[in-house]
Amino acid sequence: MSEPQRLSSLAVAVTAAATLMANPSPVAAQSPSVLSLLPVQSGTLQVGSEQTGTLSAADHISTSEAYLDAWELTGPMGSSVTVDLRSDAFDSYLYVVGPGLGETLFDDDGAGACHARIQFTILEDGPYRVVASSVSPRATGTYTLSVHDIAPGALSYGCGEPDPEELTSLPTEGRELMMGETANGSLDFLSATSQGRPVEAWTLRVVPGEPLVVVQESDAFDSYLYVLGPDIQGALADDDGAGELNSRIEFTPGTGGPYTVVVSALGEGSSGAYTVSVEAPLDLASVPAVGTLTLGSEMIGLMAGDEPIVMDGRRGQVWSLEGVAGQRVAIELRSDAFDAFLYVAGPGLVDHYSDDDSAGDLDARITLTFPESGSYRVIASALDPTPSGPYTLTVSPEE
Repeated sequence: MSEPQRLSSLAVAVTAAATLMANPSPVAAQSPSVLSLLPVQSGTLQVGSEQTGTLSAADHISTSEAYLDAWELTGPMGSSVTVDLRSDAFDSYLYVVGPGLGETLFDDDGAGACHARIQFTILEDGPYRVVASSVSPRATGTYTLSVHDIAPGALSYGCGEPDPEELTSLPTEGRELMMGETANGSLDFLSATSQGRPVEAWTLRVVPGEPLVVVQESDAFDSYLYVLGPDIQGALADDDGAGELNSRIEFTPGTGGPYTVVVSALGEGSSGAYTVSVEAPLDLASVPAVGTLTLGSEMIGLMAGDEPIVMDGRRGQVWSLEGVAGQRVAIELRSDAFDAFLYVAGPGLVDHYSDDDSAGDLDARITLTFPESGSYRVIASALDPTPSGPYTLTVSPEE
């Protein structure tokens, strides 16, 4: 049957199914009878079964151009079932319709990664219709549909994220990192891959509770960095946190390890030399201040774009400000040249203050009461990776 014939024979069902996919929200207009009009092409499912299917150009296609492959599901009334749709070829999208459900059930990533999951109770005698589909238009490839009475554990990582188990299983023989060290490596066509990108793993030796920064730099490719460990949920990841196309991850290990650093590239097929280093976080007290702020002052600064990375992978300039315990102030950073981002750190602050746009437009403002008397650091920064241009910093009393 040709594609026009398929569309003609199922015009009502497919058009309505496309509306569901474009607007996936369970409203009364989403009648269970819509997808039930699709003929069963692949076979039947039962509790405990696992079947393999394929999305292809031979399937019915919706007006949003996603292929639809229908299965029939039967099971004893009153039983709870979990239907999983898994595929390594496309981002899965799953539908279930049938008697007693009242509305179309649907899911995108409920089984973790890019796999779909629907859990429901068979309220009436079937059959039920299970429809395998995809998020992307005209996506093709093999998939598996499985039906369980007890739901298996879902994958712990999301769609588009790396598999932590895959990364931690990479070989690290002969590659070890410690605080204060810089190591050299290279990615090439012989490197292992994850999500199609080249990767190389290093063992990281740590001291529990000691903060550290891992930096990956390369002139050959756009760096992408991962850190994994026993107290890290999934994986820490960064693209350009070290500025330009280099990566930076700062964290405090909670255990003695093991921790794994995985060097990668943003693009598939990337290759070339890189360096990876482990260093202590920047001590703001050691960064020379470009000037001193006082209550009621307005100071003018100039970003050149090559300032040191001071916070969260952002470049900035440090100013000193003497604070008095109990004194409340408002600090504003304004610029017409870049999107301002402001930090304040100092004695008695458990964590630094930060702000993006509280002063309106693209300007930043922080209001705080100094918990202790002492020297505070005010950091003029930006959302831009290499900010340049003039700015003003003001400090005013706040009631």
